[in-house]
Parts: sequence; C-alpha cells; structure tokens
Amino acid sequence: KNKLETPYKVAPELCVEVVSPSNSRAEMVQKRDLYLAKGAQEVWLCSEERVTFFNHYGEVTSSDLFPDFPNVLKLDLSD
Repeated sequence: KNKLETPYKVAPELCVEVVSPSNSRAEMVQKRDLYLAKGAQEVWLCSEERVTFFNHYGEVTSSDLFPDFPNVLKLDLSD
C-alpha cells in the first residue's frame, strides 16, 4: 500500500520532484506512482546533475511535454 497521501484530488500535468540525499529510492517510486495515479502526464525526478523522465509507460528518454528540456543539468555558478 502506498504510504504517501496527498490532499489534492488531481495532480498537474507535470510534476517535478527534486531528489535529496535523504530521499530513498522507494520513497521516490511511491511519489512518482502517486503523481501518475492522480493524473500527472509526466513526472521528472531531478538529482544533482540528471533529470529522469517518467510517464504512464515507465521511464522515457525525454519529455513529451517539453521535448527540448535536457536530461543532463550543467550548472555554472561562477560569475
């Protein structure tokens, strides 16, 4: 049974979750599944450098909603 609950009846089309070191893989799977069950078309899991895209068929290589969004994030914080 899914331990996560939400007061929202419907999820937005796109749900983006930032994965922190304290998040377990099981927790991220539960969140992803909950968002999709509540109507999200896509779920993005963002780690420090990578974005993993999911839809109702599972993991996909890119976003259908935003096909130009990269799956590798390069942050340059220098001035």
